[in-house]
Amino acid sequence: MAGVQKPYGPWSRQILADLRRAGALKAEALVAYLAERGVHVDRTLVSHWQAGRAHLPADLLPHLAELSGRPELVFGPLLRPVRCEVVHSPSGSPDGRELIDLVLEAGARVGRLQRALLEARAETSPGGQTVTSEERAALVAELDGLIQRLSDVRTSLRGKS
Repeated sequence: MAGVQKPYGPWSRQILADLRRAGALKAEALVAYLAERGVHVDRTLVSHWQAGRAHLPADLLPHLAELSGRPELVFGPLLRPVRCEVVHSPSGSPDGRELIDLVLEAGARVGRLQRALLEARAETSPGGQTVTSEERAALVAELDGLIQRLSDVRTSLRGKS
């Protein structure tokens, strides 16, 4: 196939490796989890998937995301090349809150993100004007919270049709 730049096999191997590194996946747990859902695989096949000697079926990706609780590790490598991210989208009204409350909370999160960035870039911060890896992790956590809240706003608006 002439236009293929990255075949699925290396992607699936990387997904499984990332899940293992994050402590979010054990082969035995995957075998048991799939068996409970009527998908029967043995430990050897999972080993082949992990080593890249066999292709992980794409229809198992949602199972991996659910089992691991880390859908961003499962789908992120597939989405990032097309400049997309995984965002949890709750069903129904998020936590029963009203739209105005969600928007106000999103605004507050923008403020916290701005404050964290200013503090990270301050001369008195651990890295001076250079953002340290710890500060970057805190910024990502703030940003993730903001993205989630905005997703809640979107979900609330979609439910108001």
